[in-house]
Amino acid sequence: MVMTRDQAINRWKDVVSTVFWAEESISAEWDARLKAAPNMTHEEQMKFADDYCEAIATEIVSSTTDEQLAAIE
Repeated sequence: MVMTRDQAINRWKDVVSTVFWAEESISAEWDARLKAAPNMTHEEQMKFADDYCEAIATEIVSSTTDEQLAAIE
């Protein structure tokens, strides 16, 4: 099935909303580190960004059942 532009926008809107929700959920733990990021070296920032993305993804998956994960295409 080919996705329409509106369907793609709505799908991405759902993804972005989920990321924002997860960021809010982990913000207390990550706030100080986020504020310190501009003072890091480029390499430290890249590592930090990867760690932060992993924390967001972990938060998202933490509220997903194994059945829901299995159903994802």
